[in-house]
Amino acid sequence: MGNFEFRSPWFLLLLIPYSGMIAWYFYGKVYRRRAALPVSSSSIVKKTESFRTRTYGYIDYLRFASLFLLIIALAAPGRGVNFSSVKNTGIDIMVALDLSLSMQGKDFQPDNRLEVAKRVLNSFVQKRVNDRIGLVVFGVDSYLQSPLTVEHEIINDIVSELDFDSVDGRGTAVGDAIALAASRMIDSKAKSKIVLLITDGENNRGEIDPETAAKSCAEMGIKVYAVGIGKEGRVPYPNPAGPMFPDQYVNSSFDVKELQKIAEVTGAKFYRAESTGVFWENINDIDRLEKSEVDIRTWHEFYDRSGGFLIAGLAIFFLEILLRSVVYRKVP
Repeated sequence: MGNFEFRSPWFLLLLIPYSGMIAWYFYGKVYRRRAALPVSSSSIVKKTESFRTRTYGYIDYLRFASLFLLIIALAAPGRGVNFSSVKNTGIDIMVALDLSLSMQGKDFQPDNRLEVAKRVLNSFVQKRVNDRIGLVVFGVDSYLQSPLTVEHEIINDIVSELDFDSVDGRGTAVGDAIALAASRMIDSKAKSKIVLLITDGENNRGEIDPETAAKSCAEMGIKVYAVGIGKEGRVPYPNPAGPMFPDQYVNSSFDVKELQKIAEVTGAKFYRAESTGVFWENINDIDRLEKSEVDIRTWHEFYDRSGGFLIAGLAIFFLEILLRSVVYRKVP
């Protein structure tokens, strides 16, 4: 929103002598008033009063109003608006989120791995106010859900709607997901580029192996932060027979060494998230490690509104001249 202001406020100093002039005028009216023609009785004056004589004393007020409006016009009143431009020279982040069926594991009771990942991811996105963020999801195949954008509400809306029907979850194509995420940053001019990989599985699908994808990222100057979510060992999973049946326990594991190598090759870090609290700490650590550099530029735009005051002041000035010349003309 704009604020009312004056572009040349020093002209308002003219209001000081203007106020003195008005004070002197009223002083003369009250203390120095003299009758032009002595009469023996005021009743004689009343009988000769007309509209012109009753209103003549107010015509000076038109001059005062005109001068006031012209002084305001000289000060150039208007509405000023400040604009801020945020130039992102910091970080581009592509998130690669695993939607394979193994993310149904309930080792984050009462939520499964995907629900926890979505909640933590939304918090991470909200913190990166000035960064461009994109989203890739993967299972058997990988899919781009959003290119890099500063419209973080879009990312959070997409993340909130993700479920296990979004992709074919009967496999985990980690390498393809990394490669797809990296391909969306080829033309990026950001000083820092990262892929945030969140997965609980081993690479068992896809055309590109994770190590090859990681080396390509390293050549492009892209860091891959890998977060291995979930516990290893026996983990409760929903019973395929339906929610009316008790959960069944399945042995869960993922290739820790592979995820560590992906991170190391690109100069990033690998994290294990075996509980919700640890997951939060991991994401906060990445947030601390990768900080943005933001150049904020502010400029001012002024919408001049002095024209109305100028026109009004001149109109009243010429109205006074017209009235004095025609209506209140004095006959010598």
